Amino acid sequence: MMKFLSLMILMLLASLGLRAESDAAVAADLAHLKTIAEPDEVDQGIARGLDWLVKQQDPESGAFKGNLPNTYTALSCMALMAAGHLPGRSEYGEHVRKGILYLVKVAEEKKGYFGHEREGRMYAHGICSLALSEAYGMMMTEEENQQVKEAMDLANRVTFEAQVTDKRNTKNYGGWRYEPRPKDSDLSVTVWLVLALRSAQNAQLEVPDEVIERALTYVRNTWEPGKKSYSYQPRNNQSVSMRCAGVVCMLALGDNHTEELRKRHERSMEFLAEFDPKRNSKHFYYQSYYVATAANMIGETQREDLLPRMEEALLSLQEKNGSFKKHGGHDGGVYSTAFALLTLSVRYQYLPIYQE
Repeated sequence: MMKFLSLMILMLLASLGLRAESDAAVAADLAHLKTIAEPDEVDQGIARGLDWLVKQQDPESGAFKGNLPNTYTALSCMALMAAGHLPGRSEYGEHVRKGILYLVKVAEEKKGYFGHEREGRMYAHGICSLALSEAYGMMMTEEENQQVKEAMDLANRVTFEAQVTDKRNTKNYGGWRYEPRPKDSDLSVTVWLVLALRSAQNAQLEVPDEVIERALTYVRNTWEPGKKSYSYQPRNNQSVSMRCAGVVCMLALGDNHTEELRKRHERSMEFLAEFDPKRNSKHFYYQSYYVATAANMIGETQREDLLPRMEEALLSLQEKNGSFKKHGGHDGGVYSTAFALLTLSVRYQYLPIYQE
C-alpha cells in the first residue's frame, strides 16, 4: 500500500511541476517506484498463503479450523490484518470481521478467558486478547467496535487477576504463566500478555499503570548480564525465542530510553548476524516470528540484514496450495501458515504493535 501511495504522490508532484529535479531525474524516480510497487516473491507468497488461509474459516461461526479454534482464529485474524486486510476495506476484510466477532462471542460466554481449550491456557488468552485489541476501532460499525471493547475489558480483567503481584515472590513477581493464577511466571507467556496490554493502551483502553510497571519488573529480571540475553525465567534457559521475546517486550513497553538500555538490546540481538533462519528448532514458527519481530523493532540494520534471510527460509516451506509445512513446533496447517504469514508481513509494518 505504501509503495502505491509513494508512486501516486510522486506522480502528482510531477504533474504539478512541484519539483526541483530535472525531467530525467523525475522519470528515473518514477521508473524506480513503479518497479518496487510490483509484487515481489514475498508479496506473492503472502497472497497465496492468505488465499489458502481464508478457506480454512467456518463461514458460519467465523472460527478457523484446528484443535485450538480460539488461538488459530486470533493468529489468522492477525495474519490478515498484518497483510493490510480490515473489515469493509479490503478483499479479506469480512474474514477478519467474522473471526473477531467469533472471539467476542467466546469472551462473552467464558467471562473473558480464552484459554479453556485444551492446552491453550494463558498462551491462548494473550494471543486472543492481542488480536481483539489490534482490531478495536477497525470494525465496520460503532456497535461492533463497542462489542470488541467489552470483550477486551473482560479479557483484561482476567489478565490483571492472573498477574503475580506478591512482592515476596521475587522470582515471579510481575509475570504470568500457564494458568490464570498468580503463582509463577515465565517470559514465553508473559510476552503475549505484555503485547496485548500495550496494544490495549494504544487503543485507549484502561490498563492500570501498576500492571505495566510490574510486567516491566519481571522482564527486566529475566535479563542475564553474563549471557547478554533475556531468558525463559530468571537465570534459566537463554533460547533464541526468549532472547528475542525479551527485546520485543521491552521495546513494546518503551523501555529503551537510556543509552544503557539501547546497548543492552543491541547486544542481545548481535547473534542475528550469524543466525541461520533455516535451522531446525523445537518451535520453528514461533521462533521465526519473534526473531523477525525483534529484528524489525530493533532497527534498520538488523531489519535489512535478517528479514530477507528469514523470508527466504519461510518461502522454502510453502506448499503449492499456499499453506506452510509443519517444521518443528506445535502444528501445521492453520497454525504454521498464520505464523508464517505474520512473520513475512513484518515488512509491511501495518499492525501498530509490531512497528519499530
